[in-house]
Amino acid sequence: MSIRRAGLAALFLALGAGPARAAPDLLSPETFSGLVELRLAAADGERSWLDGGFGKTGASGGGSDWAARPDLSQALIQWKPRLSFSLAAVVSAQVQPDVDPAFDLGEAYLTWRAAPNRLARFSARAGLFYPPVSQEHEGVGWTTPDVLSASAIGSWIGEEVKVAGLELTATRALGDHEVSATAAAFGANDTSGTLLSFRGWALHGVRTGASTDFPLPALSPFMRTRQAPISTPVGELDNRAGYYGRLAWRPPVPIEVSAFYYDNAGDRTSVEALQWAWETRFTTLGLVWSLDEVTTLRAQVLRGETLMGFRYQARHRWIDMGYASAHVSAVRRFGDHALTLRVDGFETNDRTLQAIDNNDETGWALTAAWRHRLSPRADLLFEGLHVSSDRPSRIYGGVAPDQDQTVLQSALRLSF
Repeated sequence: MSIRRAGLAALFLALGAGPARAAPDLLSPETFSGLVELRLAAADGERSWLDGGFGKTGASGGGSDWAARPDLSQALIQWKPRLSFSLAAVVSAQVQPDVDPAFDLGEAYLTWRAAPNRLARFSARAGLFYPPVSQEHEGVGWTTPDVLSASAIGSWIGEEVKVAGLELTATRALGDHEVSATAAAFGANDTSGTLLSFRGWALHGVRTGASTDFPLPALSPFMRTRQAPISTPVGELDNRAGYYGRLAWRPPVPIEVSAFYYDNAGDRTSVEALQWAWETRFTTLGLVWSLDEVTTLRAQVLRGETLMGFRYQARHRWIDMGYASAHVSAVRRFGDHALTLRVDGFETNDRTLQAIDNNDETGWALTAAWRHRLSPRADLLFEGLHVSSDRPSRIYGGVAPDQDQTVLQSALRLSF
């Protein structure tokens, strides 16, 4: 499904929303929100993937020394007009100076909810949006309120899993329990898997826009003439619709258990300007548990595979890679403040042509973050992140396969 088709689906959704039963609200102050973030980061270790290296964070290190840099890390504005009782919209624009282009469209979609009935609560959305995978991106404009760097899973979704499609959700109470089911068809996500294959996992706060180009690190001699040196995550190449589904269960205790399956149904060989239609699919299992009124435990595991290219020597696909990641985090709130502790593990398993293009990887990360509320519109965040990983393909960039990096960063986040 292309972005154009997603727009037609959104129009169909709007026409089917029925007569308005609430006054529209298009331009009141309540329909606008956003944030501006000023950040100071210091890091040792390797060059960041945002600068064309294999680094796992958004900060480039100074090798055995520390490199520090202040900058405007992000700014965004989100518009949420209400068109009727049933129909609303979400449109966000974002500025990320470390990304090309720096100014871009974030998400743009219509939302619909049916009038209450005894069968179930029905809702839908259509347009350009992130699938419901991340457990951390609960802030305005799909940001992370309590940390500066998302988990490996959340970071990858932010990079490579934005879709243009139509999503439907039904939620039903079963006694004291609640069950919801979501299904979607989408397009414009054909290159998903490119960054994960050639760079590996990463942890950061970057989000792809509608026209973002991400640089790839040094490629193997085998792939150098087959793959462009950049990846464009939002694009349609094979004109085939992908799909995903989600099930969630909320028992009569403060727990949610969810399962999610995604398949972009890429044909593996459609290509334009050396951007390829990858076949990428994955499954996630998630748990969110409110231990008490101020403590939340989150756990998530993701496993999948991605394939690309033609047969090589009549046996092997150019890329055939399995991947997995998991994290456990705990958030403890102290009034308006919050402490977050998280541990991540991740790996990729190259299942073909390792002698000429090895994309294996293993690694782990530890994150600690403190969010200090200065005022209702200002937060001060501090974060320490340590990542350790082993990736043989780093030799293509002239660095050792084993790398460790520590990033210390703080940010002033102003919201409106």
